[in-house]
Amino acid sequence: MMKPPSSRPLRLRSALGTLALGAVLALVAGPAVAGTFTIKGTVRLPEGSRSTRLYGGYWRLENGNVPVQTAGGAKAETVVVLENLKGAHAPPARTVTVELGGLDARPRLVILGPGSVLEIKNTGKMTHELSTPENSTLMPIERLPPGGARHVKFESVGGFVVRDAEYPHIMISVIVVDSPYYSTLDERGGFSIPGVPDGKAKLRVWTRGGWATEQEIDTSKKEDLSIKVAPPNEKDAAE
Repeated sequence: MMKPPSSRPLRLRSALGTLALGAVLALVAGPAVAGTFTIKGTVRLPEGSRSTRLYGGYWRLENGNVPVQTAGGAKAETVVVLENLKGAHAPPARTVTVELGGLDARPRLVILGPGSVLEIKNTGKMTHELSTPENSTLMPIERLPPGGARHVKFESVGGFVVRDAEYPHIMISVIVVDSPYYSTLDERGGFSIPGVPDGKAKLRVWTRGGWATEQEIDTSKKEDLSIKVAPPNEKDAAE
């Protein structure tokens, strides 16, 4: 009577096959990058800016009333940026579109590399007078009728604000960065910046049209950061 074949060779072949598959996946995924870290934390915005609707009320127009819309609150206009990191390269230039409709800009925050173009499309029924008041040569005031579009090229690194002369609640923050190390906020105010090289960096927070706070950090430290943004009156008093 013949004995059934042993199952050991089969199991051995299966194990070897698993190891081979793992080796292939490792080659495809690539080795882990040594000396990089993920910077995580939470931005604590002032109490008044935590609402998902920053403004209440209506604009009175000839054909009726239009509610003021600012969906997402201040979190939708906040970004954490790391600066002064060695070997950092600016993101490639691109074109980003912002739509104006319902007396709101969508999105209200864009992050670009130098040389990028901001395209503003008026998808609503109102005419807007847009400019960058703090830098009038960059974007002089100009009327944008319904269905129209305007294109502005941003060459310099920094934070810029596009405003509407007639509807002051409409504001577009344009952040031009020279490195890929930045993060917007999630619904809870959290941020995460992966792949950050080892070293010292300046962490800056932009929110609601201006730089709100900055601090020096050591990117190799593993603890989560907790960043408090003071209300404007407290910030002014401190300065």
